[in-house]
Amino acid sequence: MNCYEKIEKLSEKEFKLITGVRRDEFITMLEVLKIKYDSEHAKGGRPGLSAEVRLTLALEYWREYRTFRHMANDHQIDKDIINRAVIWVEDVLSESEEFKIKDLKERFKTGEESSVSVIIVDVEEQPIERPTHNQEDSYSGKKNVTRRNIKS
Repeated sequence: MNCYEKIEKLSEKEFKLITGVRRDEFITMLEVLKIKYDSEHAKGGRPGLSAEVRLTLALEYWREYRTFRHMANDHQIDKDIINRAVIWVEDVLSESEEFKIKDLKERFKTGEESSVSVIIVDVEEQPIERPTHNQEDSYSGKKNVTRRNIKS
């Protein structure tokens, strides 16, 4: 039983809690993905993961921010395949008209009042915490022989 078959049997409330989207939103996403999936596999070849499984894996990744390694262990699928599936779903959904986010300039025109506030947080770079005092007490000296020679 794959991950899509498991969530398909859930109640509406459980479905929303597990996937993060309502079932009708899931079906809309799935329709967009199936169109692209069918066009990519029309000429034959190995189909790989179905559109349903790809979407389920992507929603699980977005919802829980699990590592691909843990997802691979749970679903018995290689982590690289899961990575490619998530990227494919992101690309296909972002290209479709149903899931396009309007340009911020269009949504928030200058001078107009809006009930929506935008907060941008940059958390990419964080300073590295290094000991500044008494570092020599915790340094074993085994890592670099030349350091000991310079100190003496």
